[in-house]
Amino acid sequence: MNRAQTSLATSLGVAIILGCAGGGGGPPVSGEAAASLFATYSGRWELDVSSSTPQIPNQLEGVEDEVPVADIARNETREMRRYRRMYESRQMSVAHMRTTIEVLRRRPETLVLTVNEAELVYTPIPGETLTVPMDGSDLEIREGEHRVRTSIEWDGPLLVLEHQVVSGGTVRETLEVVGDRMIMRRTVSGTGAGEPLVLAYDRN
Repeated sequence: MNRAQTSLATSLGVAIILGCAGGGGGPPVSGEAAASLFATYSGRWELDVSSSTPQIPNQLEGVEDEVPVADIARNETREMRRYRRMYESRQMSVAHMRTTIEVLRRRPETLVLTVNEAELVYTPIPGETLTVPMDGSDLEIREGEHRVRTSIEWDGPLLVLEHQVVSGGTVRETLEVVGDRMIMRRTVSGTGAGEPLVLAYDRN
């Protein structure tokens, strides 16, 4: 193992220890350890479709917005059935569910990340650049008639983004870098669903 690899391994080890003691908001380390951690995420990442979860179908397409979620269970796949459970109990409108599922279904072909002590610049291609504060506060954007609030937290050395659809659900993205590969795991918070949707990206 060379000096750079040893330094990165040490930094991530410290991040794991401090991350367990800390909460959300800012990064779990500071100084050179933080710079090394940020460098592991920063860069241009290309989607490896063959190693990723197949795209889930958009089964709300053509469904009227005023129809209750409980009435749209026909002809759904097993994956969509899992994600519907949360919405049925809350009787969420189809309009709000549609926005949450659209966030869940996003599959940027390229993801450009710039991470530092102050912010994360998150550019999905295709998609709109988000500049999210590193202190855990929300960035709110409008998507059509809906509002989505995005925030960052750290789970040890893992970078977590939460996209909360106002009056809707929350899509949680957990990013983990292993070597030159980044794994993004997507779930809808509170569903109790099984396996997350997984997107695999290789550093370009």
